Amino acid sequence: MDNNFSMLTSSDLLSKPVEDLKTIVKTKRNMTDAEREAARADEERREKARVAAAEADAMEVDGAAANGAVRDDVALVPRDAVTVLEGHTSEVFICAWSPAAQANLLASGGGDATARMWTVPAGPSGRGAAAEAPPPLVLRHEARDGKRPGDEGEGEGAVDTVDTDAKKEKKGGHKDKSTSSSPVKKEKNDGGAGGDSEWANKSKDVTTLDWNGDGSLLATGSYDGLARVWRSDGSLLHSLNEHSGPIFSLKWNKSGTVLLSGSVDKTAVAWDAESGAARQRFAFHAAPTLDVDWRDDTQFATSSMDHMIYVCELGKERPIKAFKGHSDEVNAIKWDPSGALLASCSDDYTCKVWSLDSETCVRDFSDHRKEIYTIKWSPTGKGTRNPDLPLLLASASYDATVKLWDVEKGVCVHTLAAHTDPVYSVAFSPDGRHVASGSFDKRLHVWRVADGKRVKTHKGEGGIFEVCWNVDGTKIAACYSNNAVNVIDFDDAKRKP
Repeated sequence: MDNNFSMLTSSDLLSKPVEDLKTIVKTKRNMTDAEREAARADEERREKARVAAAEADAMEVDGAAANGAVRDDVALVPRDAVTVLEGHTSEVFICAWSPAAQANLLASGGGDATARMWTVPAGPSGRGAAAEAPPPLVLRHEARDGKRPGDEGEGEGAVDTVDTDAKKEKKGGHKDKSTSSSPVKKEKNDGGAGGDSEWANKSKDVTTLDWNGDGSLLATGSYDGLARVWRSDGSLLHSLNEHSGPIFSLKWNKSGTVLLSGSVDKTAVAWDAESGAARQRFAFHAAPTLDVDWRDDTQFATSSMDHMIYVCELGKERPIKAFKGHSDEVNAIKWDPSGALLASCSDDYTCKVWSLDSETCVRDFSDHRKEIYTIKWSPTGKGTRNPDLPLLLASASYDATVKLWDVEKGVCVHTLAAHTDPVYSVAFSPDGRHVASGSFDKRLHVWRVADGKRVKTHKGEGGIFEVCWNVDGTKIAACYSNNAVNVIDFDDAKRKP
């Protein structure tokens, strides 16, 4: 299919599944130039009105919070209390704190073909801390011998243009409304035929990263199909070349002996951490692999645009379990802290919970009104450091809400509704008492789990792709579409009811 993404708006790419995008393109191709231009002008007017209304709502929320006119116990973070880490030259899609105690090391990855390791000062956040922070270690993702992902051949390694580009916009980190590295700009510039320079820029985007358990190694996944392993001093240990398409997810197993990567080429690959050799390739999906997650040292799950979830085991040639129940792409999967339950979320507006003891899902949560982008389990319940708190599942959606689910009771305990744009990230504090959320409305909210009230809000200068807590729960980082990484402080003692 000869695709032309210049016919699509940013709103289309953000909110509509691939089949709807194809229908829109087909409809617009049948229009005259005048009709197409009139439709685009009307869409732009409606989008501007929507953005203006969202900004007005957000200003009202912030103003009410500042005046104490809402029930939330909200503290607004002033600009001089934010450590702004600057250095990336494009959007920052992903960030993660090192799990090593006292490390204060924060990793970030972006559209400038780099990951960076920042040493964040341990004291209070703010302009002073930003000035004191040493320059980051810059992990440069060099070109893959001039090859494009998928150049290895057709067939199983080939990637459909609509699936790859549209899902890169929705799930690979390019969810913002800019055109700096989006497929929209590429299609406008060269019609999808050529544009080596533009491809070279976006093909090295760092889409995912993960620290091993002791913080000694950082793994990064890139749109060029390479996984890379870096030492904590910034030196490159391994360059892992097995995939023929962009890598959307990668995770270390519990002991850090095996790295697992999932790719648009429909496969997952397990890598030996010591040698960098590919141990096993898992090719069960019929469409791009969107997420992977370990249950323990040998078993893991994969999810895909083919609506399927597979549970696999190292050394076994076939999946040990197949979960079928979603009716659209499965965006994310996560095992609970005990490894007994697997949660999944999808473009079908649902999140589901699965057990290896059941052929069908044991919970089916369908209260969201739009696609669910990601999910996270609380670090609570039996076998965790917080055994006295109930196990909860958080889901973040394009409907601008986060929902907290009590999986044992099968109910939604809180709907966290203060964002005005899609929520792309959610993260529990290490003690499980608070949850942070980040949205493209530029706001980072922190909520108290016990009563669902907001306790802290920070407005940045761009849309938020990811939020994360440091190991002791005293700092929260967020990465933005304006190329920055922001760090704020969190004092749990001041935020308890």
